[in-house]
Amino acid sequence: MTKEPNKRILQPLPEKLTTLLKQDLSPSPLLVRSGGTSSRCSAPGHWTLDLSRHFRGIAMDQNSGTVRVETGLTTAEVQTVLNAHKRSLPTGLSGLPGAGYWLTGGISPLSRSQGLAIDRIQAISGVWGSGELFDLCAAKHGQTKEWRALLGAAPFLAIVTSISMMTTPLQPLQIGRGVVSPQQLITLIQEAEHWPEGIALHWFWAERIEVLVVALSQDRAAVMSLEGWLNDRIGGIETLQASQLAGLAALPAFGQLAQSAERPTARDQEVLGLLGPAWGAASRELIQTLVPLMGNRPDHRCSFAGQQLGGCTAQVRPETSSFVHRTAHWKPWITAAWPPGDAEARKRSLHWLEAVRDQLLPLCPGVHLAQLHDHLPWHERELEAAFEDWLPQLRELKRDVDPRTLLPRL
Repeated sequence: MTKEPNKRILQPLPEKLTTLLKQDLSPSPLLVRSGGTSSRCSAPGHWTLDLSRHFRGIAMDQNSGTVRVETGLTTAEVQTVLNAHKRSLPTGLSGLPGAGYWLTGGISPLSRSQGLAIDRIQAISGVWGSGELFDLCAAKHGQTKEWRALLGAAPFLAIVTSISMMTTPLQPLQIGRGVVSPQQLITLIQEAEHWPEGIALHWFWAERIEVLVVALSQDRAAVMSLEGWLNDRIGGIETLQASQLAGLAALPAFGQLAQSAERPTARDQEVLGLLGPAWGAASRELIQTLVPLMGNRPDHRCSFAGQQLGGCTAQVRPETSSFVHRTAHWKPWITAAWPPGDAEARKRSLHWLEAVRDQLLPLCPGVHLAQLHDHLPWHERELEAAFEDWLPQLRELKRDVDPRTLLPRL
């Protein structure tokens, strides 16, 4: 246990975790850091439960293809181990997140062809907010409300200490990457909505607009779509790069082309993820409306990014998990950033985030709660948009498994 002014950190041994959670850890909520970091890993006066020291086990079962991962590891650390076995798990556009990436959905560049990370989960172990242990598996508990709740809403209910997931063989990728204009982004969004499942579009908009197109090398239709885009656009896209990669872990740093490398990067931030169907012709008005907002970002690290869904993600029934937006085609996310400790800059950046969000809401009414905002005034609205009709049952379960509201409020 570490206790400093405005900073309280708990790093319990596994056998002490249940006892710890039954103590009075006020004020609530208890904040959790798994292997990665987020804007809600710590807050002045609150306790942070840090799993990154004592929950670092990983075990690969070659016969079944499953891997058991303790939640103190980052996604990059897990993927490094799997690479040695020529296996892979869905990971995002960054290797920095921890297990929260998998537990809140797990959208990856391969989601269109291979589904969400939560669809790979075979077993989950941990401790409910009440301090009671649980050990659930899909084969036995897959139809229960507890199982459904943990797949997508675990941070509100429990401290998850390990996950077992089904891996796939490591698959080579082909990518295209470059800097585009707003008009080119509009065209690319509209084209991408008709692409096959083995290819996906991503963009990162800050000072410039970086686009990243990822295709499975073994999917001929996906590769042809990528080659067609590269050939058609090669004369009009700046810094165009085409590469072959061994797998997701080899993806280039996302957003690097969209920002000036020489600028300082130390920033506090909030990230809001939205979900919505295909935009079609409406993408033109949306992007054009965002141009002046992007030109007046209050901080150089403020950004607007997007990731493509559809395909396999829409083939899973919504009631199997807490990720209810199975028909979503786009996940845009907005990042508000400001210098640490600057309250006025924080206010300006959050106001900018809300302005961008309000432009997106007609096309993206859903929310992806990969980041928690229980400390912000729009948390209640986010919960309703994230879980929809499933929310009342989630709240009922929370009263049972986290009666003291030790974890973030639901």
